[in-house]
Amino acid sequence: MPEATDTSLIRRKYYDVFGASVVPAFGSYLSRENAGHAGAILGYRRAGSERLFLETYLDRPVEEEVASAFGRSFARDAIVEIGNFAADNAMAMIELWGAAANDLAGGNEVAVATLTSPLRRIFARIGIPVAVLAPASPVRLGEASHAWGRYYDTDPRVCAGIIADGQAAIAAFIGRRMRRAAA
Repeated sequence: MPEATDTSLIRRKYYDVFGASVVPAFGSYLSRENAGHAGAILGYRRAGSERLFLETYLDRPVEEEVASAFGRSFARDAIVEIGNFAADNAMAMIELWGAAANDLAGGNEVAVATLTSPLRRIFARIGIPVAVLAPASPVRLGEASHAWGRYYDTDPRVCAGIIADGQAAIAAFIGRRMRRAAA
């Protein structure tokens, strides 16, 4: 999947939904195009390369929180943070999650993300298993939290999931949708 460079969809969606004026902060982005424009986009960063943004919300390094949640150790470089989710529609985002899981699984075992309550409900409906690691408290960001508008009203939580489990759940969900559409 090609790297994306245009993050205007993220800025627009975060402003429209949350009244947020955040600047996308991931070094790498993946997107799904729709009519020549990003229909869905997400950012990612590998924990082995740099500190993760969501570690701001955690009391311990992400690899320790993930190990505690799953009952086994993971190397820091086996963890990838995904975020800055934005999409024109839910199906475009789900398809992007599937493609991103396939792309990122090559060098990573665990995905971590800060998920709002609506995103956690979508994950549950799809069947993507996640473990909640911690609440994402705006207090941890200090004054910078004001740029996020109403984002923190959506009960964001730092979550983790095994990428292979997510791949299987997304593939099964898309398969069910395709079978229903064909019927």
